[in-house]
Amino acid sequence: MKILIVDDQRSGRRTLRQILAALDEVEVLEAVGLDDAMVVVERSAPDLLLLDVRLSDDPRDRGGLEILRRVRASGRSTPALMVTSVSELSEIREAMRLGAQDYVLKDELCPEMLLPIIEGQRERLLLKGEVVRLRERVDRTFGTKALLGSSAGMERVRRIIERVAESSKTVLIRGETGTGKEMVARALHEMSSRRGEPFVAVNCSALPGTLIESLIFGHERGAFTGAEKRMRGQLELAGAGTILLDEIAEMPGELQAKLLRVVEDRRFRPLGAESEIPLRARVLAATHVDLEKRISEGRFREDLFYRLNVVTVHVPSLAERDADLIELLLAFSAELPRKLRYTDDAIAWLVRRPWPGNVRELRNVVERLGLLADDDLIDVPTLEELARERPVVDATAEIDRLARALLALPERLGSKLRVIERAVLHHAIESCGGNKAAAARLIGVDRKMLERRWDRHTGEEPPSSRRMSMPTPMAARHLGEEPPSSRRHTPANGTRHLGEELPGNRNHTPVSLPRYGGEEAPSTRRQVPPRDHDDA
Repeated sequence: MKILIVDDQRSGRRTLRQILAALDEVEVLEAVGLDDAMVVVERSAPDLLLLDVRLSDDPRDRGGLEILRRVRASGRSTPALMVTSVSELSEIREAMRLGAQDYVLKDELCPEMLLPIIEGQRERLLLKGEVVRLRERVDRTFGTKALLGSSAGMERVRRIIERVAESSKTVLIRGETGTGKEMVARALHEMSSRRGEPFVAVNCSALPGTLIESLIFGHERGAFTGAEKRMRGQLELAGAGTILLDEIAEMPGELQAKLLRVVEDRRFRPLGAESEIPLRARVLAATHVDLEKRISEGRFREDLFYRLNVVTVHVPSLAERDADLIELLLAFSAELPRKLRYTDDAIAWLVRRPWPGNVRELRNVVERLGLLADDDLIDVPTLEELARERPVVDATAEIDRLARALLALPERLGSKLRVIERAVLHHAIESCGGNKAAAARLIGVDRKMLERRWDRHTGEEPPSSRRMSMPTPMAARHLGEEPPSSRRHTPANGTRHLGEELPGNRNHTPVSLPRYGGEEAPSTRRQVPPRDHDDA
């Protein structure tokens, strides 16, 4: 810590130096007058000023106040402590107005009076330095400095972020998977005056539609079955910060209409609430899909698209900025505990390799090399072993095997195409937790196609929806099923005995069919056993 003493009297400077000798890690600088003091300030940049108001024998001299005035005019915020024999309130008031933190009269000067004030200033200085370092770390992690790359595409992204960061308008962030869309959103947040407020990210494809609505808007107690207490939604939790709606294209249609009202009116109503809550947060949206195509297919609202698309930030893929690959490679390697080095052939190999997962995939490969590479020098054989692109699996042989196994099943199952299709639909919906949009992506079909095919097979809602409401016994009989109450007592071996006629079983002999997820085989659904004319 550097402390500058400015006093025209040698005895006064000596007294202050003796008192400051009790402090550790303190460098004491001295100046006699105004000009000397400004030279030391420019040359040494002291951390604290100890100033006398009067720097000459002239009773009208106010050199200490002039030093303070010039220091503030130069843009420095160096703290100052007035140590003076002048006790006029007007002089002390002027010093405080110019930014002096405290004052001590020379008649009362002693270590017990001065040292606690200086220790307090040193603690503030340390805290200020810590804040600056943390701010720099945050900028490197979440700010524009975290967006590595010097290509034209990345320079354009950083330039747009700097231009629109302070605005409260919505921003649509577009780019392939793994390009860093959320990092762009965080940079917009950190570069704005909202950086002290929360940043909330919501993945619109991670939960079923009903849960997304409650998660985003919140709900009151008793708003629906199971709502035992009030829960604040993400729009409310974001406060005056930023909320990112990631994978906005996967938001259900009914929620798109509600979100449109929220963005337009800047107000929202939690489920079951009587009054609306003002929206204070800035709304950002991100997606990797072609929204224009979704609009033409009727799967995304055009008016919501135009409302979100005030400013668009396109994050280039790694293929569009391959010149940045070496810079990214070295930056990711520098974060590892090991100091990896790469041969020229290895770098050329990495440049030629396609990166469908973009920057995220490159980071994962570097981390894998840091964990599994035998040597710190990475060469082509090491990359061939640990970083080779995983080829798309040729599933022809596996599909052929499944087809032969399916055809070998007994004929009494009926249509085997219906059996396999219903099994695929059922397991896809179950594995995605009831999220039909995610199940459709897993299968590789449109969500509406998945719903149509499921309804055609079962005539019911998918498994996740049936948990919410069970069909009545009458409705179950209408579909040719047993009532739910009887299905609960299904034998533990997972089979059911149906006294209905099935293909390949014309003698009305009861058969035992495998169950799919706690239900009878798909071929038996909606089939009404023919009546024998003798029984009639």
